[in-house]
Amino acid sequence: MSSKVTVLPSHHSFHAQPSETLLEAGLRAGLNLDHGCANGSCGECRARLLGGRIEPSGHADFTFTETERQHGWFLMCSNRAASDLEVEAREAGSAAEIPEQSVRARVSRVERLQEEVVQLTVRAPRSTGLHFLAGQSMALAFDGVERRVLPIASCPCDSVQLRFHVRRRDGDPFSGHVFEQLRKGAEVLLEGPCGEFTLDEESIRPLVFIAWETGFAAVSSLIDHAIQKDENRSIDLYWLSAIPQGHYLSNYCRAWRDVLDDFRYHSIDLEPAGDERLVDVIERVVRVHSLLADCDYYLALPETAVDTVRAMLTAADVPDAQCRISVMTHP
Repeated sequence: MSSKVTVLPSHHSFHAQPSETLLEAGLRAGLNLDHGCANGSCGECRARLLGGRIEPSGHADFTFTETERQHGWFLMCSNRAASDLEVEAREAGSAAEIPEQSVRARVSRVERLQEEVVQLTVRAPRSTGLHFLAGQSMALAFDGVERRVLPIASCPCDSVQLRFHVRRRDGDPFSGHVFEQLRKGAEVLLEGPCGEFTLDEESIRPLVFIAWETGFAAVSSLIDHAIQKDENRSIDLYWLSAIPQGHYLSNYCRAWRDVLDDFRYHSIDLEPAGDERLVDVIERVVRVHSLLADCDYYLALPETAVDTVRAMLTAADVPDAQCRISVMTHP
């Protein structure tokens, strides 16, 4: 049987299975719990037991003082629930609260999603898993190649395996290296995270996501995180592409649609691959959703469209606080 865990002072709650640590359960449920190594060494996931029983789930090198132990302090990564719990723990509420990190990791997979798009999976050492918020980005640096800042396509619930999407661009040394030279096991320096294209954790409004080209990477991270927090939340995803076969993970989107009751996926071909213009599509989406409900909008857009889209949202009486835009300089 699972145990209900209530976290103070936020009053967020999640259910922990007997086989998982409290940190694993909390991250799986979409909480932004403070953590670092996740193996009992750093002490970043410290919490205080206010009610209920816990039991150790593994060895921890980090030690508390006798006074701290008497006051109920423990590590969430090294303990599991033995009953329903009430704990005091820190949660990151904004991007500004996430510490800057620099980690040497290794490439674990280079997967062609489409002829011109690669999904790059990078594995960080388990002793130094990365702490980030859904929608944020990391800088990747390979030896001899200028570093590139890319959105993280994976969910914060996995701080060890991070996914990135790279589109081939003519004359671009970074994408050329990824497509032509990069192999499994190559070392990569990860620095970050950065960016404030993050989910409003307190909102329960319907969600509207609009992703242009590989802006889908950041959007997919946000959607996975939103689903973990509330699988019944209303979500609409519009993926816009002017490149042939540009919707390179449509199967992933259809899987969301098939398992969620209130999820809708719209793949739209823009000119020159289709007949639609980007600004016309967004104008139509905003008009329809502003009539249906009070929504939160998350848009990954080309730099040239940002001012026009902001004006559309303002004209539709969408408050600034309910609209977050990630500006993309390349597809």
